[in-house]
Amino acid sequence: MANTASSICVVEETTVAGTRHVPGVAELAEGYAKGERFSLVRDAANRFDPWAVEVRDGQDRRIGYVSCECNEFVGRLLDGGKSVEGRLTSREQVGAWCRLVMEVHLND
Repeated sequence: MANTASSICVVEETTVAGTRHVPGVAELAEGYAKGERFSLVRDAANRFDPWAVEVRDGQDRRIGYVSCECNEFVGRLLDGGKSVEGRLTSREQVGAWCRLVMEVHLND
């Protein structure tokens, strides 16, 4: 019997933080569909937040950060060598702000 990779949702909903500071993020987000997968990359050297985790799209562009409400948890998983990823659940344009909401999945 072959082993198959599995995934568990460990954060059901979090807003991608810092999208306001990403030039052209609204145009990028127009190309994202529900379920779009994002790489989560630890940024331990971040001078503003020692638990910072970048959110990167399929083209390896930084589109924001994991929200501070759960970034320590996600950062600890990454620091422990675990495979985690974001999956887009919704997006909306709110004035000048592009709100991206994702789940965080732990892959096994």
